Amino acid sequence: MDETNSLVQKKFTVEEAQELYLFDLELANVTVNQGLTIDEEFGVMFATQVYNGFNGKQESFIVSRTSLGGKFKDQMIFRNGGHGTSIGIDKESGRTYLWTNMIEVDRNDQIRTQWLCRVPYVANTTIDIHHSSVQRIKEFPNPNIYQTPFSDSKNNLLALRISERISGKLATRIEVYKVNDAKNQRWGNLINSFSFTPEMNSQVLQGLAIDNNHFYVTFGQSAHDFHLYRINLSNGTIMEEFEHAIGHSPDGEYVRGFGEPEGLYLYTDPFTKYKTLLTVIVGDLAGRRRQRLFALSSNIGVQKFLGLAGESVQRVPLTRNDNKAKRFDMNRVTSISQIREPGSYYMTTVEGNTLSDHPKKNVAGWWLYVSGGDSGSGINYGCHQLLVRNSVVHAEVYSRVVPSTGNPSAWREMEFK
Repeated sequence: MDETNSLVQKKFTVEEAQELYLFDLELANVTVNQGLTIDEEFGVMFATQVYNGFNGKQESFIVSRTSLGGKFKDQMIFRNGGHGTSIGIDKESGRTYLWTNMIEVDRNDQIRTQWLCRVPYVANTTIDIHHSSVQRIKEFPNPNIYQTPFSDSKNNLLALRISERISGKLATRIEVYKVNDAKNQRWGNLINSFSFTPEMNSQVLQGLAIDNNHFYVTFGQSAHDFHLYRINLSNGTIMEEFEHAIGHSPDGEYVRGFGEPEGLYLYTDPFTKYKTLLTVIVGDLAGRRRQRLFALSSNIGVQKFLGLAGESVQRVPLTRNDNKAKRFDMNRVTSISQIREPGSYYMTTVEGNTLSDHPKKNVAGWWLYVSGGDSGSGINYGCHQLLVRNSVVHAEVYSRVVPSTGNPSAWREMEFK
């Protein structure tokens, strides 16, 4: 096969795309996913969600960093960061930087102005626009203009989605710059631009992705009305469209009647160069949303994600592979309340003695049974714990609830008659 044909086969083609469910993303919050971007070099995803942990008048969002297989790693909260509709990334000196819009508020918590910002990703931190790490790149003070970035880091491209109301009608355009030009505010060096058609402006915008001079955008309040466009930014032509309901669960319905298309990213494997379009279809009820990752694939590049999905059929094993109880990492665990991953555990007497909230030390080894989580997020959830003494003589069982927030309930010994 010649090199030209090989490159064609590795491209993503909308007309030949097949829909494949991969796995659920483990995200820090229970709200709907908003944006998705991937560090292809290091194989990590960044996904945004609205964050409601503050009492302010402006929206905030949270970024979850996961493995390429969707396993949660850590998080970062952007207070007054807006809706988290989309974010971009770039790398500098081994660090990952996030691009986002952020809101500057006055003393009454009203919007004073907004900024396009660049921020180093620092795990498990909370920032606002006044944080020393925030680089203010471009101000857009007009409250009628909404601007969010997204990126193609392998080609050092940053795209801006700019939406405004002109004579009462929504008008959205895309502007593409080299990352270094954006960092240095050289806005005259515009590479490409595209203005949405009237039909696009009339639809509910959801996902945004860029791959060199190709722009991908999805619409649809419901995944039943999913509408994907592939646009050539070099000449502004719509090259392909995909208008088809996607994201159903195995019963042919959406999970608990809810399916909404959200984050979008065109993934290019850094080794094979195969391209796969990824999108998040959110399912289930409010308070327990499932962030279901789907691939739209037209080549064998999706096999990488199918392999990751295959390892995640049972994402949380309840025992070890030899059917013995799981063990704690005693270098990291100081209390039983920290153990929230469902399953069956065993601790020796010595191990139990080191745990601050053990109800009865110095007597025996113990089994710990941890239930599945409650309706909290996939990371911060409440659970039920059952502690059983390893003894054929003294039958002792203690029970308690560990909530998603706040202190655990007291251990209560169960009586046997």
